[in-house]
Amino acid sequence: MTRKSQYLVPIENDEAILREWRTRAVTIILYILLAVALPAVISTVAYALNNGLWALTITVIIVYLLLIPVAFFKHWEYRLRASIILAIGYIMAVITLAMAMLPGAGVLYLIVMPILAIILIGTHAGWIATVVSALIYGILCIFAYTGLLSNLLYPQFGQLDINMMLVRGFTMMMLIILIVALLTRMNRFLLNALKSERASAAELVKTYDATLEGWAHALELRDIETSGHCHRVGEITKRLARETHLANGELVDLHRGALLHDIGKMGIPDSILLKPGKLTADEFKQMQEHTTYAYDLLAHIPYLLKALDIPYCHHEKWDGSGYPRGLKGTDIPLSARIFSVVDVYDALISDRPYRPAWPEEKALDYIKERSGTEFDPAVVAAFIKLAQEETDSLDES
Repeated sequence: MTRKSQYLVPIENDEAILREWRTRAVTIILYILLAVALPAVISTVAYALNNGLWALTITVIIVYLLLIPVAFFKHWEYRLRASIILAIGYIMAVITLAMAMLPGAGVLYLIVMPILAIILIGTHAGWIATVVSALIYGILCIFAYTGLLSNLLYPQFGQLDINMMLVRGFTMMMLIILIVALLTRMNRFLLNALKSERASAAELVKTYDATLEGWAHALELRDIETSGHCHRVGEITKRLARETHLANGELVDLHRGALLHDIGKMGIPDSILLKPGKLTADEFKQMQEHTTYAYDLLAHIPYLLKALDIPYCHHEKWDGSGYPRGLKGTDIPLSARIFSVVDVYDALISDRPYRPAWPEEKALDYIKERSGTEFDPAVVAAFIKLAQEETDSLDES
């Protein structure tokens, strides 16, 4: 079960980052709207009921009730939820404009909606909302100027001065266009800065991983490991981790831990490390120290903290008889339980100074025999399944 190791560099997509940010922003805005709008809704409904404005009462209640599921159904796509916010904003703009005959809060709604659109959805949405604001203002101006608005809603209002409406509308549109244009440029600048930062981070991760590869190669040059052992166990461990449903984000740390699993052996004397015969009790005790050496070496490197479980715990055993801490069962980190099976298997099928390589079937039998004592039974079962699938694949080819 050997394949060339491939790096798993966790570089997030820029759009995914923006999508996550916008999703959270939409939720926060909805919560704020629910809290802030409640007093206004109550007062508006009370006013409308006292004046017999049933259409206004029903509209305001429906709009507010619509906010509740939109706020709490977080699984809805963020653009849909943001679009509902905009629609509600425009409904309130029309109501306010009709009631106040254009000035006041109604115009403010029309200015704010394009800003919300560009922030919560994107540049195109911002410009579309700008056009919608202009259309709403223009339609309300025509209704008010011709007297249709006052005849339909409030007969006490007469026709409005067309010059005043045009000046106000022109000023409002210039303000909206200026703000949206500035936000568009800012959005583009932030995206470019984010891409540059992500590229730099990706390059740094590659540099770090290349360093780890160098450390693994140094172990092989010193004859601590057989040629390609670190890469083989790293790749097989990742595949076994997928079988045991280890999260994809942890595969990166698992791969790094596998590369460095025996880094602590750099502190073991060659007389013990390369001894062709069986180690004495004292020598074996000193050999066991390599896991502690690995911890001392890696624990102060933040980049490798999540990868530390394998170098430190891969000699722990399911029944608690392992070292360095005698952990038992699920107290042993999952990554170390997975890796220990792969490490032992690869060691058995490789030539060592003190014995020749075992056949694969004999090595698999050894792993099965120690399921529940040395190894996690669930991990052993997944490993056997993986080995069988590869054998079947080779037979078919």
